[in-house]
Amino acid sequence: MATFKPHYTLCPLLGAQNLVGVSADKEESMILVTLGPNIIVKQKLSDQKPLKSWSTRQSNQITSKSVYNGINDKYVCVLNRKHICMWNEEESNLEDVKKHTFTTNIHTIHSSPGKSSIIVYDNGYSESLEVGLTKRKDVKPNLLEQGETVSKSYLERVKDQTVLILFTSKNKVYYVRLTGDGSPDGNLNFSLTKGANCKNVGMAVVNDNANIVTILVLWSDGELVQYSEQGAIMLTYNLSGICLTSPVAMVMLDSTHIAIYGADVSEEGAVLLLFDLKFGMSVSNRKLKFFCDPPHLYCLPSNNVLLLCIVQNLVVVPYVLQPSLLWNLIDSKQVRDSSAKPEVVAWGGSSEKPSIPNPLIFRQIETSKLSNSLWESNACSGRIFDELLPSLKEDKDIDGICLLLSSVKDLPEKWQADLLNFSLEETISEGDSRSKMLEILLSISYSDVVLLNHIRRKLTTKSTIKLLEYLAQLLEDCKFTGDTRTSKPDFSQLVDWISLILDAHHHELLIAGTDNQVKQLIKKLGQLVGESYEFLDSLGQSEPLITLLEQKRRPPENRRKDWYAIEVVRLL
Repeated sequence: MATFKPHYTLCPLLGAQNLVGVSADKEESMILVTLGPNIIVKQKLSDQKPLKSWSTRQSNQITSKSVYNGINDKYVCVLNRKHICMWNEEESNLEDVKKHTFTTNIHTIHSSPGKSSIIVYDNGYSESLEVGLTKRKDVKPNLLEQGETVSKSYLERVKDQTVLILFTSKNKVYYVRLTGDGSPDGNLNFSLTKGANCKNVGMAVVNDNANIVTILVLWSDGELVQYSEQGAIMLTYNLSGICLTSPVAMVMLDSTHIAIYGADVSEEGAVLLLFDLKFGMSVSNRKLKFFCDPPHLYCLPSNNVLLLCIVQNLVVVPYVLQPSLLWNLIDSKQVRDSSAKPEVVAWGGSSEKPSIPNPLIFRQIETSKLSNSLWESNACSGRIFDELLPSLKEDKDIDGICLLLSSVKDLPEKWQADLLNFSLEETISEGDSRSKMLEILLSISYSDVVLLNHIRRKLTTKSTIKLLEYLAQLLEDCKFTGDTRTSKPDFSQLVDWISLILDAHHHELLIAGTDNQVKQLIKKLGQLVGESYEFLDSLGQSEPLITLLEQKRRPPENRRKDWYAIEVVRLL
């Protein structure tokens, strides 16, 4: 199972906002940390003491991460976006090292194991370090549009081809194939757009080390989308447990796992998630006390460690990526028919597959058309709820909401709390559509940690009292029949809901405690829960006798005759 190991502090920082970058050194156990605009430190991962450091004057600011160039066994950094500085490890002062001035502004330098480093310019053009030094006075041709600059770049290798992925200031993505000298040899580009109110909060590159490099983009609506080189949507995931109003950092761990670092959903502290792309779920998380904005997250796959900022320190988080036991179980249970004849299909030809008809037919034609397009595009459940529920609520189509809740699973907790408040806005009668919707909502599984915060924000005090009264009525009518065919919540679910609501609105109920209605309601809930548990306790005491009856045995007779009593004398 993939998981995080205990983290430890590597070195202090000059401030998270001053950290320029982290890169691998020539030895696997070493890293280069560009602490700030004027300091570079060589650090051993297992040691908190720096092995070597270099510095520049205040006027010569380091504007990109420092890298190790294996071709000439030297370190390289960029000063003031115009100068490249190369030095040996024995150097002590970078002011004594020759600086190579370029005509075009430099965005960053990427190191490539066994090959020359690649210079990436602000206008998207790239070339190898050696070629760039010989042609540093030449004006580099624009790869991007006029007024567009590189905001982030990744260097990946697929088979024998080097690919440069550029994210630009105009929210576009460029896939650039590089020649042997690092110059562009054709590119594919597309724009990242998703609705008017949807923002890009994080991105990462996924390399399967075989045939393709894809990108992952996390949108502010919680949808994690995987795009191909042409910009086509390959897969979508629904991400929860992380705040999407703050920036998020993501890095690839391997072809099926990514790490995600951002503010906690409660907006208190931070969270580090390990996300499995194969199953589309978070398999491990690490709660952190503080969130650093902007978030910095780096991965060193050769050492299986992540590096991130916590307050004023650079922290190392080791991780383990073991094969998933669940995947092995699923794979081992697949039955393969060896006698089946191979099916020959034409590439790009139409294949007839049985499709499941769309069950979402609503009162409004526009909503039904939207549901059809979402159903045919295999949209994730989170997106279906986000697209359909606002219009259904506006139209007050209660039957349509019930149909949606019954047909599509995995209701996000934010919508569960929102629909609870919506269903309690009007009077509820037994057997009506609102009562049915409320029963469905109370029967849906949820994460109490996530739902608690949404209930605090979405559920009003008036709705809270109405919901507690409804839960008390259900608890009073609840029969311990064990019949799971009914859509109503069972006894255990009702008790959990009562506990969750009381926890979420504890202060509001304390303030309203002087009200006679609230006082009687709380007293009634306590009485009902107490009676129910007394009944369960009686059943537990009867269990041995029932077991004996099932075994057709008589209960043991008490043959003791010497009964005695103890008198309690109170001493004054």
